[in-house]
Amino acid sequence: MSTIESNQGTLSAFDKATNTVCIGNTELGATLYAGNASKKWCIGYVIALVTDAVLRHFSNKHQHDPVALNCFYMHKTSVGPFVISIETLKSSKKGYCLVQASLLQKENEPTLTSADQFNSVGYKEKVHVIFTMGNLDSEEGVSFMHEPYQAPNKSAMTPFNHVYMGNFIGGHVDRSTMGKDYLSMGKPEFHQALHFRDGRDIDFKCIPYFCDFFVTPPMLLGWDYLGGPVWCPTMQLEVLFKRRPTGKEVLTSIVAPHIINGRFDCSGGIWDSEGNLFALTRHQCLVVPWARNSKGEKPKPRF
Repeated sequence: MSTIESNQGTLSAFDKATNTVCIGNTELGATLYAGNASKKWCIGYVIALVTDAVLRHFSNKHQHDPVALNCFYMHKTSVGPFVISIETLKSSKKGYCLVQASLLQKENEPTLTSADQFNSVGYKEKVHVIFTMGNLDSEEGVSFMHEPYQAPNKSAMTPFNHVYMGNFIGGHVDRSTMGKDYLSMGKPEFHQALHFRDGRDIDFKCIPYFCDFFVTPPMLLGWDYLGGPVWCPTMQLEVLFKRRPTGKEVLTSIVAPHIINGRFDCSGGIWDSEGNLFALTRHQCLVVPWARNSKGEKPKPRF
């Protein structure tokens, strides 16, 4: 049994799937974490792998809270072993720190257990993330809200089982933005409430995951308008953390105001059940035919 497997005995399903282990430092000063990408998880899952490693990297430092992350998707992450390389860009004793974290994979490479086994030749960078780390408890100063994003109204939602990940994630959705079916025109915005089915608490690691866990707003325009089923790959993603997450459930809202030549932006937020803002998020994505991602798989309507 590997170190990664032995550390997962009492973890939730999400933590088992996103667990990483520090395997040491390279001669150039990068800190390496190893893990295995699960075939059971998707939709926001990859950023959670990187976030797990960065949170572990800062767990004993003053700056143990994520303040922001900017993620760039370089290549599709494969199921199986990966390495996350963390390098310091800006250090500080008590102020904000910057690090870059790269998720790396190499074909037919086993799960590494020591940094001495790592040879960068042949590894491909799949995801590149810049993290700003700080300490939310030490932040102080003026606060002011000007036309802030509003949490969605859960009373307007009904139970909803996500086609993908519904066995792990439970939720409710505001169906007022949906067309009468997946073919018909709706509005490109998606409002929902989410929780882990096994009762896992909401924390920093799952916030980026939930920031990317939604029916992509352009899909709500319907297959008739879109010319058939589509896939909406994310090019880049930003998360701005506003307070320490708590509770068992989040409310999320995402809106795509501009879709131009097959490329769109969408932005929104994540709140607790009382409407307290946890984080803001912004994405840049593409709308492409389903065949670009399917490899023969039949598309599944998302609602």
